[in-house]
Amino acid sequence: EQLRIRCQDLTQANAPAGPPGLLLTNPPYGERLGEHDDLATLYATLGERLKTGFRDWHAAVLTGNPDLGKRMGLRAHKTNVFHNGPLECRLLQFQVAPEFFVDRAAADRRSRDQVLERARAAGADAFINRLRKNLRHLERWAQREGVHCYRLYDADLPEYAVAVDRYEQWLHVQEYAPPASIDPERAHIRLEQVRTVLPALLELPAEQVFLKVRQRQKGADQYQKHDSQGRFHEVREGAARFLVNFTDYLDTGLFLDHRTTRRLIAEQAAGRRFLNLFGYTGTATVQAALGGAIQTTTVDLSATYLDWAARNLALNACDGPQHTLVRADCRQWLAQARGRYDLIFIDPPTFSNSKRLPDTFDVQRDHVALLRQALTLLAPGGQLLFSTNHRKFRFDGAALAGWRIEDWSRRTLSTDFARDPKIHQCWCIQTA
Repeated sequence: EQLRIRCQDLTQANAPAGPPGLLLTNPPYGERLGEHDDLATLYATLGERLKTGFRDWHAAVLTGNPDLGKRMGLRAHKTNVFHNGPLECRLLQFQVAPEFFVDRAAADRRSRDQVLERARAAGADAFINRLRKNLRHLERWAQREGVHCYRLYDADLPEYAVAVDRYEQWLHVQEYAPPASIDPERAHIRLEQVRTVLPALLELPAEQVFLKVRQRQKGADQYQKHDSQGRFHEVREGAARFLVNFTDYLDTGLFLDHRTTRRLIAEQAAGRRFLNLFGYTGTATVQAALGGAIQTTTVDLSATYLDWAARNLALNACDGPQHTLVRADCRQWLAQARGRYDLIFIDPPTFSNSKRLPDTFDVQRDHVALLRQALTLLAPGGQLLFSTNHRKFRFDGAALAGWRIEDWSRRTLSTDFARDPKIHQCWCIQTA
């Protein structure tokens, strides 16, 4: 009768009747159970539950991450160090009484202000000011347009050569490799300033900021695996939801510069058959399906990305038999394809020398042949959208005589990429 076991939601927990006792807990701390960026909320909830339902009790929390313990809003009166195998842990001991309560929000504000003051003293004033300016402008625009993921900063200041993309409550930061003329030590200092300023200024936990070093890519480098954590996060784009990955690849699975292109595809997809060549993670296909496409076909050579595309389709309840995923080289597939499509989207890599291809692909060299192949599948009255992020690309419109060609580069450029009009080029091709 002295031992009772009960399953209950943490938010419903209250102290049993009788004198104050001891609450002992070993919540997840990001090493084996739970995702780290979700755990701050868990620890904050634990702290609130203690203060509300266990007043005058003692509590002991075993954690491998003392920073998460700080989210509880309680000041520990004693800390013991233990080891859970090779992992160093802390036993945080609390007396649940008002004199030990901490205003976590106020403490966080003070901490953020101190971080920004130190960064300004170290010379990051211009970077902080530019970020604040961008935030004022882009947050209003994003809220007005219903945009949840956007580019916040893109090497606006040459000495801070990073791209900062906001994905709802996460930041994806890519450092462009500095030129040889820049002192490596100075570049490292600037990067550390970026690393500390961003979470403080945007009021985000540091673990929700993901940093990568990026160089201007050639070939298929942007698609190669860089890590193997396998962690995906769900984000929104209009009516769609997408899975993004901030750690395993150079890119996240969602090209933000094509947000407007995907919206245009959704707007034109109703009642049409849609073909997505070099389909990547299928985000354009999802938007076409949600826009009312009666049939979609997505072609890509990568099994990894086709699986990702399948997950994106399923996430949006668009995984019926009318939505086909094909693993193939797009040029080989086109050579034998016999169907007709009313809306075609082609966004190929700049260059590819994959061992699975019979020869290399160069978008400048091969785009005319690629488009001629694809246009044989375009139904009367249909549209083909062709895009490339090759900055020196020159479109050979003369080689496609007999087709009506419109440059949609400006039309598909959104506000957050206005400073970089060469982020991609885009054309719409229709029957003359």
